Amino acid sequence: MLALLWILAFCQLLWSWPAESAAIDGPKHQIFKQEIDGSYFFLYESPDGSYREEVGIVKDPQLKQLDGDLEVSGVYRYIDSQSGKKVEVSYSADGDNGFLSRVKYNVEAS
Repeated sequence: MLALLWILAFCQLLWSWPAESAAIDGPKHQIFKQEIDGSYFFLYESPDGSYREEVGIVKDPQLKQLDGDLEVSGVYRYIDSQSGKKVEVSYSADGDNGFLSRVKYNVEAS
């Protein structure tokens, strides 16, 4: 019985040992703004060159509780790990047209 307690105590010690974690670089730039009507804007840029920017505009605040009339548009960029090419995806979404996107390759960062 005492041996079982020692084994359980040892296992608990191993499970509670702090794990090593890799250093994670945070964003180089980061902005977030939310308006009272639910409209928003955010952007971030990471040290690896990835970038994202998005705007959401509530067109009719009266419909906000019904998840109505939000128009979203944005862009994100990254470097494709297989090809090494810079990729930019721009997109928009609204209640009339749904989700639309456009992809460009070998884009210069702005």
